[in-house]
Amino acid sequence: MSDISLLEGLNVSITSLVIVFLVLFGLQLILMSFKYLFKEEKSVKKEKTPLAVVKNTLEEDDETKTVAVLMALILANEDQQDKHYQVISIKRVR
Repeated sequence: MSDISLLEGLNVSITSLVIVFLVLFGLQLILMSFKYLFKEEKSVKKEKTPLAVVKNTLEEDDETKTVAVLMALILANEDQQDKHYQVISIKRVR
């Protein structure tokens, strides 16, 4: 049998945890520094698309309507999980 006491085992465990957290903290600092090291250069002239053009690009198909209904049901059901809803009609609100 090995002659490792409880105190030595605890010392190794705590030292290992501290090393792991220091390495993770170092990786976090490195990843956060990427935001400053690799900044995108902003172009002087940005093309802005009119809002009317963006609105007209949305297609109203069955899949889009189904996704919209599901999202509305999820948002309506957040506070009270035990209620049941029934969709009667789907209208696009502008």
